[in-house]
Amino acid sequence: MHGLPLAYPGMLIGLFGGSFDPAHEGHAHVAETALKRLGLDRVWWLVSPQNPLKPQSSPYKKRLESARQQARGRAMVVTDLEKRLKSRFTYQTLRALKRRYPGVEFTLVMGADNLTNFRQWRRWREVSEAVQVVIVSRPGTAPSHRLSAPKHWIFLNARHHAQSSTALRRAAVAKPRRK
Repeated sequence: MHGLPLAYPGMLIGLFGGSFDPAHEGHAHVAETALKRLGLDRVWWLVSPQNPLKPQSSPYKKRLESARQQARGRAMVVTDLEKRLKSRFTYQTLRALKRRYPGVEFTLVMGADNLTNFRQWRRWREVSEAVQVVIVSRPGTAPSHRLSAPKHWIFLNARHHAQSSTALRRAAVAKPRRK
C-alpha cells in the first residue's frame, strides 16, 4: 500500500495511537519518554479516524495537523495509517501491521490515563497479548490503575505533564470569539 511509513526488519517501533483532539505537549511527553527510555527507532503517531469510545471528534485533517505540530524530530512519524488501512480498532491495526512489516517489533505506547477504559477496547485481550504494551505515567492517574493491567506490561514513571485534550477543548469553548 502506497504512503505507508518505512520500517525494516529489526526495527523497534512504538505505536502511539489516539484521537489527538487536539494533540498537546502531554502527548509529545509520552511519545518522547517511550522513545528515549525504550530505545525505540521510531514512534508512529496513529491518528485515529474516529475513536469508537468517543462520540465525536474534531475534523480529521485538523487533528492530523495538530499531531504534526507536536511530534518533533525525525524519530516521530505522524501517520494516517489507520485511515489508509480502514481499521477502526487497535487489534485490526496490529494484525495489519504485523502482516505488512514482518520482522519489525511493535510496542503499543499509551499514557496511563488510557488504563481507565482499556477493557472497553474491542478485543482488548488480543491487543494486550499481541505486542508489548508500555504505559507512561500521567497526572491524575492513580497507581491503583496498574492493578487492572496485565503483569507483563511495562510502566514508565516520568515527570508529569498536566496538559490534556479535554481541558484544551473546554478552554476553547469557554474562550469568547473575536469578530
